[in-house]
Amino acid sequence: MFYTIGEALIDFLPEGNGYIPVTGGAPLNVAACIAKLKGSSHFIGMVGNDLFGKRIKADLEKEQVGTEYLYFTDIANTALAFVSLDKSGEREFSFYRKPSADMFLDTEHVKNIPFKNGDVLHFCSVDLIDMPVKQATKFAISSCKKAGGIISFDPNIRLSLWDNHEEYKNTILEFLPTADIVKLSEDEIPFILGNMSKEDAAKELLKTAKEVVITLGYRGSILYTQEMSIKQKPLRIRCVDTTGAGDTFIGTYLRYRAISSLENALKLASIASAIVCTKKGVMSALPTEEEVFSVLLKDEFNVV
Repeated sequence: MFYTIGEALIDFLPEGNGYIPVTGGAPLNVAACIAKLKGSSHFIGMVGNDLFGKRIKADLEKEQVGTEYLYFTDIANTALAFVSLDKSGEREFSFYRKPSADMFLDTEHVKNIPFKNGDVLHFCSVDLIDMPVKQATKFAISSCKKAGGIISFDPNIRLSLWDNHEEYKNTILEFLPTADIVKLSEDEIPFILGNMSKEDAAKELLKTAKEVVITLGYRGSILYTQEMSIKQKPLRIRCVDTTGAGDTFIGTYLRYRAISSLENALKLASIASAIVCTKKGVMSALPTEEEVFSVLLKDEFNVV
């Protein structure tokens, strides 16, 4: 079973002279990706008791993501994010969440989750702020580890959400040792670990993690373990929107690493994240297992 914990929000994507609302949030996207690939996933989080929150629940259920641990609150509204895209499809976010409903998830909401041996819990850094959700995340991580589960962490840095960047960095460093799997992009390394190469960054992270995946944008990705490193070339595509590419990557990797080789999981993750970049949005753009495997079977797509 796969669990993700953290923010659920509504992304407003540019469309013509306006915006269209779509369900988003990095941990939520990961849960939806896994479900789309025929995995069993649950999302753990809190949304506002408003139209946006109800839409999020409906969208998760449509994708067959478990919502038993999705809670509603009247304390705050569902978070919103306005997304702008440059010519290459790269994103810039403007968030409206001070505070937002996701921040009020607390330990009472997560204390009865039936984690078991082999389950995977994935989280990101956005909801590690000094609010109830930080303690809820800590509790869930501890519970999952005690049950023999696997912890996955994608920092997914959003500097605009933290007034104190040093505190943000220290919080990420506080949580990194809890993770068995760490995924981060090459351009996040300087903020978290300072000026070091990706090889040195991986070596540092592998002091506590078992698997480190570093994404390199248009240059692909590299998986590091104590025993090996594997470089994966990207799939050449016409990029429309990179929103959710990283979430799709780690969601696909988590889905297949337990049932296939790490090499194959990395390859499938590269394919899936490329596919999602060819369309606007995330949930509506998530590839099916059949779509991913149809690309995998093409001879020209190999590990390099």
